[in-house]
Amino acid sequence: MFIALRDVRHAKGRFALIGSVIAMMTFLVVALSALTNGLGDATASAVRQLPGESVVLQSAVAGQKPALTRSALDDSALAALTREPGASRLGVTTSRVEVDGQAAALTVFGADPALMPPLVIGAAPGEGAIVLNAESAEDLGVGVGSTVTVSGKQLTVSGLGDTRTFLGTPVGYTTVDSWRGLVYGQNVGAVVLNAPAPAVPGTTALPMEKITDAVPGFSSENSSLMMIQGLLLAISALVVGSFFAVCSAQRLRQLAVARAMGASRRYLLRDGLGQVLLVLGLGEAVGGSLGVALALGVSSPPMTITASGLAVPLVGMAVLGTAGALFTIRKVVSVDPLIALSA
Repeated sequence: MFIALRDVRHAKGRFALIGSVIAMMTFLVVALSALTNGLGDATASAVRQLPGESVVLQSAVAGQKPALTRSALDDSALAALTREPGASRLGVTTSRVEVDGQAAALTVFGADPALMPPLVIGAAPGEGAIVLNAESAEDLGVGVGSTVTVSGKQLTVSGLGDTRTFLGTPVGYTTVDSWRGLVYGQNVGAVVLNAPAPAVPGTTALPMEKITDAVPGFSSENSSLMMIQGLLLAISALVVGSFFAVCSAQRLRQLAVARAMGASRRYLLRDGLGQVLLVLGLGEAVGGSLGVALALGVSSPPMTITASGLAVPLVGMAVLGTAGALFTIRKVVSVDPLIALSA
């Protein structure tokens, strides 16, 4: 990398500029990845943690997807599904919890015991009781044994748990019978099974890894953010490739001299590739660090940094950026030493 390093030292401003652009784009991609993960957790983390192999919901009308918030299984379908070994009922409704004049949004899950989340303190709910999210309970100033009002019904807090969130609101768990009292006797909307779902008329089955497809708005929100990430990665490849295309054109005579003095094509390619990786690596290190700092330092909007959420955009930018640069520095490999003799 002798030639490449001398070129970087000679044109510090130019390489600082492209390094800054790479850092900025890396920052945007990492921050957007964290935002995608954070919004995904806020929207669907409560259903992602449900155990089971499949979930069955009421079939939707043509052109729509089945949704947990709209589903209501009829009696015959419910009877057929609950006969399956390990079947657990699940009802979902959006409501609010009130206590001492305070009110907060709450999604209530009416669930059989097998679907209850891990408890932080207290016990699983019985009839007329509810398990609240530990953080939201602290915000409301309630604890185990407190009485809260949900949809006009008084419920006793039996425990606090890791209930996560659904559609951006904390989740509370209660029994199926208590849940039906909150929704005026409506049937539950889903049955979770520990095996592949049987064919039941009027129902649609999903594997548990695709349960987010039944969360309203999740797919469109997630696909939109992923598309933006893809566009940023494509733009980064174009920017990096264009920059090194200009650099290669400006260095062509110097590289031709090196070829005339005996430098091999492999040496020149290794030298050019090393320069690309150096600039990309430094830019990504700075931008990635800033993206992680932003994700860890803000609470709203929700942002979640994961190992895969950090590695995928960084590797994607490195691969696409290198590919774009290699496409442009191919002239380096085929440079004609006679160019060095031209005027």
